[in-house]
Amino acid sequence: MIDVRILRINFYQNVKEASASSTLLPHSFRDGNESETCNEDITNIFRQIIIKRYKTKDFCDSNIKDVLIFTVATKETDGYKRYLRSIDVYGFRDNLRVLGMGTPWLGGDHVKTSIGGGYKVNLLKKALEEYQNDDDRIIIFTDSYDVIFLSDLTEIIDKFKNMNARVLFSAEGACWPDRSLASKYPSVTRGKRFLNSGGFIGYASDIYAILTYAPIKNKDDDQLFYTLAYLDEKLREHHKIKLDHKSVIFQNLYLAVGDVKLKFESGKASLLNTVYNTEPLILHGNGYSKESLNSLGNYLAHAWSPEEGCIMCWEGTIELNKTIPESYPIILIAIFIERPTPFLNEFLATIYQQDYPKSKLHLFVHNNVEYHQDVINSFMKNVGYEYNTSKLVSVNDAMNEVDARNLAMDYCLLKECSGYFSIDSISHLDNKYTLKLLVEQQREIIAPLLVRPYKMWSNFWGAIMDDGFYARSFDYMDIVKNERR
Repeated sequence: MIDVRILRINFYQNVKEASASSTLLPHSFRDGNESETCNEDITNIFRQIIIKRYKTKDFCDSNIKDVLIFTVATKETDGYKRYLRSIDVYGFRDNLRVLGMGTPWLGGDHVKTSIGGGYKVNLLKKALEEYQNDDDRIIIFTDSYDVIFLSDLTEIIDKFKNMNARVLFSAEGACWPDRSLASKYPSVTRGKRFLNSGGFIGYASDIYAILTYAPIKNKDDDQLFYTLAYLDEKLREHHKIKLDHKSVIFQNLYLAVGDVKLKFESGKASLLNTVYNTEPLILHGNGYSKESLNSLGNYLAHAWSPEEGCIMCWEGTIELNKTIPESYPIILIAIFIERPTPFLNEFLATIYQQDYPKSKLHLFVHNNVEYHQDVINSFMKNVGYEYNTSKLVSVNDAMNEVDARNLAMDYCLLKECSGYFSIDSISHLDNKYTLKLLVEQQREIIAPLLVRPYKMWSNFWGAIMDDGFYARSFDYMDIVKNERR
């Protein structure tokens, strides 16, 4: 945990330097016309540093101020927050329009593995009504929960204009959802042949014409809807609809995870398609590629750098002030002694020595080892009263481990805890600030990385196969050897 503290010091040093610099991003970005598009109030100091360090183009480019990005999201999931973060990093939140937020999802269930999503088409159709005759305004549509932007809008628009298309859809290697339509697609000498509806870009009037060429029900399939539009030769030629066969802008990951790799240059990570030698600007984890997207997302959109390590990890963190103990969240510490454990007294001492107000801690202990019962009884008698509450489930209660863990969670809910900290007796907290640091991270779930000295074994699953079993990730060795944090 010493390394974590050092990393924090280094990062705060960057904050200090940035705050002292007269060239740090102003409170608002403005172009020569004082465009409202450039009124960007960036209040997160960490995000300011990211933008200051990596900004290579003017966020207030007049060529992109009228571009509109549409997405559909009904809930603020982790994937949605990641999507917003990538947009913030590249500085075009004002261009974004989110459709459906806070309303029920009407597009069908299990869209990942079955048809559905027509609701997205109908939401976008309604949103574009006011732009239906606009031949010059560029519209970008993407999914949100499984999409990451990898570039600013200027580069995306420049590449789109070089494609000589009025509408450009992303492409993939699978003909979904109707495989029988594969033979009707135009032949492609090189590149992905089939349309994917998770991302497209085009001019407003042309996109609106596609959206209104036929009716669609909310639970009908959106990708089939767009596929039939593309396969309509007259419609395709009239509106110059093309597919991004070589992932110039859009990269779909399903059946293409092996096509891409991370490239680290100039202190940042970018995505390279090694098959077509392109650097995609929008990444989509369609289908069963969500886990691969999560892995790549740990590095992309300036989430990680060789110099700072995990930059994204410090966003949204808090600093607990030990002089104001009442501000600390209430945490339940759940201790499980499920097998004979050496140095149990030392283990319990590290729990007691955690630098966290005892009044803000509930203690739950489950002991399943008769040999250790006297030690546990002594611990609870000597220090248990210092905690807000304490509960012991002893070996005499004959409760199995599964039931004990469920009971601990129920106890946490009963006490209306803000957090649940579970630890087994075979793990030692050598840093007395461990609990405080974990709470300051403000993450929904944090798990430890446990390794065996001089071994490549760890409890870390860098990747998961489609059947749910372990798979080794591309960065596993670097992480286990503590060379990538």
